[in-house]
Amino acid sequence: MSLVARVARTAAVAASTSAFVAAVATSAVGGFLLQQAEDRRLFEAGGDLVFLLGQEDLTRDRIEAIVLHEHAETQHAGIRFSVSDADGTFIAGERHSDRVVPNECTTRAEDRLRNCSVAAGSGVIVTAVSSHTPHSLPFVIAALVALAVCGLMTWFLTRPIMSSAMAPFSRLRARVADIDVDVDVKADLGVPEHVIEVDELRGTICHLLERVRTALDQAQRFAANAAHELRTPLTAVRAELELLAEHPSLANDVAGDLATAQSKVGDLVVLVERLLVLATPKRANDDPNEIVALRDVMEDVVRDLSPEQIGRVRLSDGDALVRGDRTLLESMFANAVTNGLKFGNEVVVTLTVADDVATIRVDDDGPGLDAADWERVFEPFYRDPAALRRRQPGHGLGLALVRHIAESHGGRAFFLRREGPGARLQIQLPEMKS
Repeated sequence: MSLVARVARTAAVAASTSAFVAAVATSAVGGFLLQQAEDRRLFEAGGDLVFLLGQEDLTRDRIEAIVLHEHAETQHAGIRFSVSDADGTFIAGERHSDRVVPNECTTRAEDRLRNCSVAAGSGVIVTAVSSHTPHSLPFVIAALVALAVCGLMTWFLTRPIMSSAMAPFSRLRARVADIDVDVDVKADLGVPEHVIEVDELRGTICHLLERVRTALDQAQRFAANAAHELRTPLTAVRAELELLAEHPSLANDVAGDLATAQSKVGDLVVLVERLLVLATPKRANDDPNEIVALRDVMEDVVRDLSPEQIGRVRLSDGDALVRGDRTLLESMFANAVTNGLKFGNEVVVTLTVADDVATIRVDDDGPGLDAADWERVFEPFYRDPAALRRRQPGHGLGLALVRHIAESHGGRAFFLRREGPGARLQIQLPEMKS
């Protein structure tokens, strides 16, 4: 969940809770005030009847007549009266079973009637009775409506407000997302936003990027220097072994061991060359000026293969011009083809151009790759478990080098699913625009 949504949700919960508590408190106070107003109305009505009854000594018939008259006068207000003496003996009006308490109000449970009694000086007690309407349900409904309205209004209003407030963070996030550590670790994060938290985070990220750049430079220099230092003595050893192999006095039983040593040294030289390429930052090839015909590159690479391997590679028609380093592109294509030859009997290479993109597709008829390994095989030194079981030779650098060179030329390399057995490696490079 985004920070905006989290803040909006928290604000909605807080506002809903506050609204609910406020509605409950208001309902309680309102219910109390309404009850007080209702009781006051009954006391006033009872007081008026007490005033009428207290004018003179009245007979029972006269009291009943006055009460009937008062019933007619207060019928619109829903008030009825009951008159009793100080002992609670009924005299006139409406009879009820509750014990009358002078100057107090009670609610009859059986019929929800509210009774308020007023004592006259002559000992007569007048009870004003009206229907008691509980106010809890309307107030509960009002509280729930307040909760829903406040929650929804806060949710929908907080999101645009928080989106505006979070705009500096969003701009900083977009700038950080655009950083490519292989191209420009010193990427510009824009001008300060004049928001304390954002500017502090921006400074922290700039400091972190500087540390990353330093660490990357050190790692790349170490790898390049180590590979370069290894290449010189390996080249010398390789030359010495070649001279030794040509010596006429070389014993036959030593020749086989010497050939094995030459092969191993050759593998080490290839490994060092690949490490040198992988140690080269991608940004070193940001602006290649050489125009390279991919068809020529592919034909040269196939021509340098052994006769047995040449017969297993089929090149389709097609050509494309790209800007780049020819040597690196030859290394990329050579590793892609030899990888297919290592696992399959035949390799088919096609070159197509569409939408200013040159696509090289390398298909082999080998056992193929599991989809789960399509990305991992591009990691340096990673070996496919199936290749390890078959004891296929290699160092796990060929495909890593293919992707590295493709990305350094603004392209990409990836595997695709194909019909039938085998694997399909696809390399895409931006075509040179005329």
